[in-house]
Amino acid sequence: MTSNIFFKAYEKDTTFCDALFFTGYTLRLLDDKKALEFYILADSSYNKSIEFKTNLAAEGLRYGTEKSIRISRKKYSEIIQLFPDSPEGYYGFALTSPILGDTEKGLENINIAIEKYKITNPKLNDDVIVLKGILLSDNEKYEEGLEYLDKVYSIYKKDFNFKVHYSLCLLKVAEAKKDEKMKQKALKIYEKIEDKDQISKEIQEKLIF
Repeated sequence: MTSNIFFKAYEKDTTFCDALFFTGYTLRLLDDKKALEFYILADSSYNKSIEFKTNLAAEGLRYGTEKSIRISRKKYSEIIQLFPDSPEGYYGFALTSPILGDTEKGLENINIAIEKYKITNPKLNDDVIVLKGILLSDNEKYEEGLEYLDKVYSIYKKDFNFKVHYSLCLLKVAEAKKDEKMKQKALKIYEKIEDKDQISKEIQEKLIF
């Protein structure tokens, strides 16, 4: 297996930290959960590589446990400190915010990330737009959140988190504007959500039609 080749290379030369990284990378391609372990080893061997940190953080999110997500947050925070001009740390911090519950800080960080992304490309990626929309929704800025979520509806309309926040934004804007048609649209989106028991209690309490 290719991953074994890379790891054996590291065993022969422990300064060859790229071998640990590529071991993790290969294992990730094979959907092997040991990938996270090797990304951690690579980052520990050389603590100033943005590639090591971003891949470790992404793998932590993919792994999906509370511990691994906190590792991801730690790595994104390190990227902010070591590479403040890169948008990746701020974006990653924002990405972990809905999970860790500090969505106000998440909104601050996605705004910083957006400004930095725009330096190299004024057109934002869809994943950045939808994340900002969700964070605006989490911060009860429903009308602004709806504007962002509307932009990516065709791409994310089947996504669980998108449907939850899109229906919530529609509902709250409809209530504020006394727009019955919009309220019915919100209900229609809500009814399409499978696994409603996975919606957080805090949001579920707001989704009252």
